[in-house]
Amino acid sequence: MFKKIYSNGCSFMWGHHHNNPWYFKYFEETQDIDISKFLEECKNHSQQKENTQYTNPNVFKPFNEFDWVREKYNYVSRVANNLGVELINESIFGGSCNRVIRKTIKYIIENTEEDLKSTLFLIEMPPSSRNEMYFCNENRYVNFAGDNNFDFIKPENFNFIIKWYEKSFEEGIHLISEYQQWYLLLNLFISKNIKFKFIQTDDKTQGLRHIDKKYSKYARFEKLLEIQKEINKNSIKFETNEYGTYHVTHWYGINKAKFSDDTEGVSFDGHNSIRGSKLIADQIVKHIKNNF
Repeated sequence: MFKKIYSNGCSFMWGHHHNNPWYFKYFEETQDIDISKFLEECKNHSQQKENTQYTNPNVFKPFNEFDWVREKYNYVSRVANNLGVELINESIFGGSCNRVIRKTIKYIIENTEEDLKSTLFLIEMPPSSRNEMYFCNENRYVNFAGDNNFDFIKPENFNFIIKWYEKSFEEGIHLISEYQQWYLLLNLFISKNIKFKFIQTDDKTQGLRHIDKKYSKYARFEKLLEIQKEINKNSIKFETNEYGTYHVTHWYGINKAKFSDDTEGVSFDGHNSIRGSKLIADQIVKHIKNNF
C-alpha cells in the first residue's frame, strides 16, 4: 500500500490546543498527565501579577513543554499510528494555501520517485483569505490572516502586511488564485502517479458564488466549479446520516467534538478537540482502507 504519510495543512491538522494542560483532564488520553509543575507556575504568576498566558485557558503558547501531546494526538498522527506507517507532518497553525502547496511541491522535488510511490499525501485545504510572505529581515516565510499577528511577525513587518491588505487584497481574486494553485497541485499528483487525498476544511464554493462579472476576465465561474468537483473526487468524505460531507469542520461540528463542546464551558475554542481528532482519524483510516 504505502510506507509513509506526508501531511500538510493548518491548525485542525496541527492540533491546536492539544498541548494545553488546562484541557487535559477532560480527555481519556491526557487526564493522567502530570501538570503539577505547570499549575505551580500558574500559582506563582497569579501571586505576582496576572498573566493571561498562565491564567486564561483560552490564551496559550502554541509551543510548550506539552508539545509532545499535540504531536501524538493530532488526527494525522493518529492515522499514521493506526496504519503503522511513518509520518512527516508539515502542517502549522494558521497555515495558508500558499504555504501548503509551496512546501508540498518542495517535498516532491526533493524526494526520489521510489519514495513518492510509497508515500500517501494527506493535504488539508486551509480556509481562504490567508497568505504568507517572505521577509528578508526575518529570514523566513511568515503566515498571516488579515489583522491577526499570530506568527510572531516583527511590528514593522506586520504593519507592512496590514497596508498590503488594505491596498491589494481582494477576497474574490484571492480565491480564484487559490483554485488555480489547487488545480496545479491536483494535476501534479495525477501526472506523477502519487497517492493522495485532500481534506477540505470549509465550503469554498460559498465564496465562488460571490464572484460576479467584475472577475469574469480572470476566471470563468463554471470552470472553477469543475476544479472543485475534481477536488471532491479526490477528497476524504466524512460520513453523516445523510449523504456525508467533504468539510471536516462541519463534520466535527455536527458531532459536537470541539473544545467548546468537551470542556464543560472552560473553553470557547472551535477547533477539533482531542476527542474530535480521534473521531476524524477514525473516519480517515476507514476511507483509506476502503480506497487503497
